[in-house]
Amino acid sequence: MSRYAVALTAVFTILITFAEAAFKAQAKNNVAVYWGHGPYQARLVETCKNPNVDVVIVGFVNVFPDQGKGGWPGTDFGNACGAATYKTKNNIQTQLLSSCPDIGPDITACQTTYGKKVLLSLGGDYPTNYFIGSDQGAVSFANFLWGAFGPITDKWTADKGPRPFGTAVVDGFDFDIESEISKAPTFKGKPVNNYKVRGYVKMIQTLKQKLYPTDKTKQYYISGSPQCLVPDDHFAKAVQTAWFDWLFIQFYNTPLCSARAGVNYIEGASSIDISYTKWSQVPFFNKKAKIYIGIPGSSMASKSLDYYLPPLEADLLIRKYYSDSKFGGIMLWEATYAMSNVVCGKNYPTWIKKLLAAAETKTYINTTTDDCPSPKVKCGTCPPNPVSTDGRCGPNFGTTCSGSTFGPCCR
Repeated sequence: MSRYAVALTAVFTILITFAEAAFKAQAKNNVAVYWGHGPYQARLVETCKNPNVDVVIVGFVNVFPDQGKGGWPGTDFGNACGAATYKTKNNIQTQLLSSCPDIGPDITACQTTYGKKVLLSLGGDYPTNYFIGSDQGAVSFANFLWGAFGPITDKWTADKGPRPFGTAVVDGFDFDIESEISKAPTFKGKPVNNYKVRGYVKMIQTLKQKLYPTDKTKQYYISGSPQCLVPDDHFAKAVQTAWFDWLFIQFYNTPLCSARAGVNYIEGASSIDISYTKWSQVPFFNKKAKIYIGIPGSSMASKSLDYYLPPLEADLLIRKYYSDSKFGGIMLWEATYAMSNVVCGKNYPTWIKKLLAAAETKTYINTTTDDCPSPKVKCGTCPPNPVSTDGRCGPNFGTTCSGSTFGPCCR
């Protein structure tokens, strides 16, 4: 290694050390945001510029090696990548995207300039036919991800392994496992009836116990994103037998355990409550694992408008559960919706961060938004976009609300 390279490595190590010092993994007021699948999404670094975001989860690795072409995983990061993919040594075209020019530099900027933790998420809600066929496959998958997205190693470089994000190194991996297959898949001619759980514990153990310790320059994390029902079909075993630093629980899209149910319960409008307490009582393998209450970043970010919580309602849940020892903060799905959701001059992540800070100091902030002035927009300046049919408008959606029933102009 050249003297210049050594010096450059030292500089990056110092920068990462400062970022580590600022970020507190065990804090109770962290805000985590998913990025990668927003409509007309901005670059990753734009999310990281928001000082009220602490963790960004980039999604998704949504094709697993046992289903992927050439035995490789596949990825999908929305508009952040071109269509080009890597080829294996045997010249098989894979589904691993090779042209994502901004993600790598943005990850580095997020970490060194803005002090964010950036995780790479596996799974997602489309497609849902992914699974791990065996423990051996789980180990191979973990090694592939570590080589492709972890620290650069001489062996991986010598083998000409793919580096989709270049020299950027993620801070860990997130498991957003939502596989749903109508008929049990087969692996080597045998049905995989336990496809929802097979291999994940082994994969996490490989990352945490074998691979993470090989890089002493920084801390690496593992997170999961279960549905809110307890027990969760995919995570019931994993959270009790494998290491998770954070659980970004999706308290939306499932009425029987959602954040909306929790608000209605607090207000006496329903006998059904959010399942936070049930999750808090689960005997996690990592006794210090933190639970994040996952909620939509706007009314358009989930399957139903009803799952969105305005600041006043989000405050109710935050204050109720902030004192719980396992509470770690709020997770938002997803960045584009959350950043575009401006309430009284503040975007939604800013509101959430302020509410968490107020809960910490046991103070209150005004969450009444009824008297907020409407944005002054001259309709004559709106671009000639088609009228919105669902209430989503503005530059992120290429539509205007002018002339619709959803509000004024192009917002």
